[in-house]
Amino acid sequence: MTAQPVHSAPPMGTPREIRAALAGLATLNIPTELDTFEEEFADTPANEVEELFERYRGYVRRNTSPEAVRALTMSTAESEAIIRRKMIEVSR
Repeated sequence: MTAQPVHSAPPMGTPREIRAALAGLATLNIPTELDTFEEEFADTPANEVEELFERYRGYVRRNTSPEAVRALTMSTAESEAIIRRKMIEVSR
């Protein structure tokens, strides 16, 4: 298996940091959801903003977890090997 880059969720304490984190997902070929965030942020009442932020922080964290990045960056050969192993396990 090839060495994979280590990714971790960036700081996301402010709207600017959340926007940057969402935009950064594009480097992993993951939909950024930035337009959706902006629309929702514009229409969210002040007392519900933290809930909105937490939802998008979770989206970034899920997509930058080591497992997610490993799955997104593995080679075709690695994917095929995993599928072959799972098929052998199922056939037993």
